[in-house]
Amino acid sequence: MIYFLTGFVAFEEFILKFLPVSDTVYSYLRFVSEILIYVAFGKLVIHKIHKGIPFVKTAIDLPVIGFYSVVLVSILVNQSPLMGSLYNIRPMARYIVLFYLVANSSLSERRIATFLRIILGIGIFQLAAGLIQWVGGSTAFEFFLPRESTLGIAGFTKEYRLLELGREIGSVYGTLGDTVIYGIFMILVLVIYLSRIQRLEYLNLLGAAVLFFFIARSYSRAATFSALLAGGAWYYFHFGWKKTLQLAGVTGLVFSLLLAVVNPFNLEYINPRKARVGLVGNVTGVFSGDYVRIAQKQRLGALIGNVPTVLVNKPILGYGADQNSTIEGLNMSKRSFLLKVLSKSGFKDVYWVAILCFYGLLGLGFFALIFFQLFRAALNLYKRSIRTTSFIRQDAPASRVTQQIAIIMLCLVAVTVFLLFFNRTLEYRGYGFYFWLCAGLMFASDRALPTYRPLKVTL
Repeated sequence: MIYFLTGFVAFEEFILKFLPVSDTVYSYLRFVSEILIYVAFGKLVIHKIHKGIPFVKTAIDLPVIGFYSVVLVSILVNQSPLMGSLYNIRPMARYIVLFYLVANSSLSERRIATFLRIILGIGIFQLAAGLIQWVGGSTAFEFFLPRESTLGIAGFTKEYRLLELGREIGSVYGTLGDTVIYGIFMILVLVIYLSRIQRLEYLNLLGAAVLFFFIARSYSRAATFSALLAGGAWYYFHFGWKKTLQLAGVTGLVFSLLLAVVNPFNLEYINPRKARVGLVGNVTGVFSGDYVRIAQKQRLGALIGNVPTVLVNKPILGYGADQNSTIEGLNMSKRSFLLKVLSKSGFKDVYWVAILCFYGLLGLGFFALIFFQLFRAALNLYKRSIRTTSFIRQDAPASRVTQQIAIIMLCLVAVTVFLLFFNRTLEYRGYGFYFWLCAGLMFASDRALPTYRPLKVTL
């Protein structure tokens, strides 16, 4: 089941497009992968309880319990609408279930390596699809474009199409159905690819450069900067602070020269959805004064407007889990620092701020603790795997796979924490599924984890 979902999720939009069904049936079919996760997890729980097999203790158990306890309390205290609250917390909750499904599965080193190879294989296919879209023109664009449909459930409208406001001219999106999701998924592929590199040979560097180019070709600036962050994190864990600072200095110098040549501070920001912009101009454009003024009404405005508004009005538990009532509450706050009247559009773009708005400092604290514990667990596993390789052959499968999945999670946690300032990364299927899959694989590979007391129920 997990093998199937790993290969299916990245192609879900593309496959469902060609099914001879109505738009309504198509929309409901997008819930199938989610249902399969719950079914597989239910079977695992029943099997473990019936056989008396203990569940694995993971480092994020208490933060996850704490976070969702705060969610529940926030709903009750703020009297948030139940359906709206469930609709809001569902996207991330489904992959927390996936995490526990994978972490508690008996996976050999060979199977863990197979999962990583599947993701790499998907990445190669996405490169090919992106190349076809890049050179194939409108025909290729239409072929890969996901089906456009709208589904209404319990008063909520969900639109399935590529970017509500269009796509950046010249961008690619593979089979992920969205340029942003394509960019962040390819970061995950880049991290897995880097984790397999033992030496900085020309072919390895060429492969990394190709992946980086196609990430930049998504025209997602957040993904492009995150790819640099991922590469820097990987370089640090292999070569230490000194060489990483040297590399960062060279990179900063090159980027400064690009800024000097392009001189974006004296240029008007050009929206790449309205006019063709080069890859360099797309990235350097965010440093123009014009872009900063625009950002004050968007993501930057969320940081300097939404945050103080929450802190002076409802700092502990926030405004509740329902997005609509939270937006209404923020707009009607007695003491307001908002820079604009908030709407549903783009509200979750700065996901850290959105969590603060929904669940207050208490919820944000537990949410941040989840990432801290993931990073610490990955770091501990990485250090142990390095110590193991000093006594075991370098090509020993157990130590190599463990070290690989640990370095993957170290890089992914760093990248995800950064990305959550720009979009609701973990709610996207093309990233959230694979992030929590890798997190589960990391704990599944750690044979030293303690377990809970087993329960034995005879049916």
